[in-house]
Amino acid sequence: MRRTDITDPRSGGDPGSRERWRPLAQQLSERFTAAGGSDEEMVQAAVTTILDAERRLGAHRPDFCQRVVPLVIRALRRHRRERIRGRSVGGRPLTALQLAVVAAEGELFRCLRRSPTVAEVATHLDMAQHQVVTGLEAGWPPGPGGFEPRP
Repeated sequence: MRRTDITDPRSGGDPGSRERWRPLAQQLSERFTAAGGSDEEMVQAAVTTILDAERRLGAHRPDFCQRVVPLVIRALRRHRRERIRGRSVGGRPLTALQLAVVAAEGELFRCLRRSPTVAEVATHLDMAQHQVVTGLEAGWPPGPGGFEPRP
């Protein structure tokens, strides 16, 4: 996804339009931040998509919000997917870490006949507990329907 500095007046549109669409961008990006991605990056991606749609479609249309919300959600999903694929933890790509954690969970479940704890999975994989949690989070679906991490 193209990075845009929404405070830069040369990036297209007037500064008022960027701030006008920021609440919508924040609301939509909140659905995806818990599952991988920094808050400001997600908001920037959403604002960029809204501004692109505003240039193409025109914000004066009565159905503009109805048309732009699915575009923004698709862009945020794409942004999150690209971040997860490119991110690595402890020298392992995040998808490989997620697969290792899932395999270890299955193996330990068969041995213990119950769901393993994070500590047990970390010991089994010989890694830190926070890396196991990161691997688990990578598999969580984004948004309110997804799993919420325990405190």
